[in-house]
Amino acid sequence: MEDRAFLPVLRFAVCSDLHIKEENDEHVRRLRTLMRTVYALAARDETYKDVDAFLFAGDLTNGGTPAQFRAFWDAVQAELQSGTKIISVIAKNHDNWEKGRNGEKTGLRHYREITGLSADTHITLGGLHFIGISTCEKKGRYYSRRQKRRLKTALKQAAKANPNAPIFVMQHEHVRETVYGSSSFDGWGNAWFKRIFQRFPQIVHFSGHSHYPLNDPRSVTQIDFTAVGTGALSYAEFTVGNERTVHPAQCETIAQGWVVEVDAANRVRLQGYDFLSGALLCSYVIAPPFDKAHFTLSPALQKARSSAPRFFENAALAIKRSESGLNVTVPAASSTDGFPVFLYRAKALDQNGKALAEAWVLHESWFRSEKTAYTLTLPLTEGAAAVAVTAENAYGMASSPLTKEVP
Repeated sequence: MEDRAFLPVLRFAVCSDLHIKEENDEHVRRLRTLMRTVYALAARDETYKDVDAFLFAGDLTNGGTPAQFRAFWDAVQAELQSGTKIISVIAKNHDNWEKGRNGEKTGLRHYREITGLSADTHITLGGLHFIGISTCEKKGRYYSRRQKRRLKTALKQAAKANPNAPIFVMQHEHVRETVYGSSSFDGWGNAWFKRIFQRFPQIVHFSGHSHYPLNDPRSVTQIDFTAVGTGALSYAEFTVGNERTVHPAQCETIAQGWVVEVDAANRVRLQGYDFLSGALLCSYVIAPPFDKAHFTLSPALQKARSSAPRFFENAALAIKRSESGLNVTVPAASSTDGFPVFLYRAKALDQNGKALAEAWVLHESWFRSEKTAYTLTLPLTEGAAAVAVTAENAYGMASSPLTKEVP
């Protein structure tokens, strides 16, 4: 819930999965648009106009070549204003596709040489601690035992220095079984540091890798700490039921990231943006004390406060037969809980209401879409007498169905 009395004293932006391929490509343009937008948002703030840092959570490049890292850094330097820090982490996969003679990762070296920055970071901004963890250089490994030891030390230092403040931690991969995209089935989670993070409920952890949209309510969770999925600047991905790595037709219409602010009371405001349009997609305020007993964004509580979408009064289906099946057009539904509509599910029913076939289509919520209706195609099925369509939220809560007889 938005708090109008929130007065920031620190501001930074977080994004991931830029996948830059070459100088001045579409991904570079999105990066530069993000930076310009964040500076413009800050300039309009009446009380605090600074952008203290940009955080980039890995997969800065698509292949880890020197030219791609240079394109990233040139774009950053073209937009960077005085007083703003850059904190980046380097991923095991895309940032390190190029390998050395012995199979070692070379992206880390390219990044350090081109930017002059460290791949692992522990700094303070405004008295708050920021910790960034990149992959290690060893072949086939995500992280090293040495990094575990250093992480423990850094977290203990941060917690001791300011026990009531958030600690901002960034790595490329989600912590397993936290945010949308991090489950064992989704395949984008990593448990390497999980036991360490569980000891520090004041952690606010940023991660990417999955490309799962940040404005899905499952992308911000509080279980043992606050886990925040960063979405992506390049393309969107989803899990729908038992189908993972779903890439809808408009999956590349995305440039998501967070603008994060902290106030004098150590409250953290997360504002998720579509930087292609400049639209604010979602907002959360996380308040101390940072104690699991006070967490308000657990998956169970998020689900409990959610409710099914609904169709507008007099909404109706349109059905047309074609060689490919029954083309069903459904008017867009509206949210009833502040979370986006997730998908539309159509079922072909027999005369007794038994489902004979099913299809779904995602609601375009990961960017500012003007779509007013969605079309699904059901296979031609013998005995189909009617079609029923429901709108569902991220937790599977379904609206009352729209139904129509098959022509």
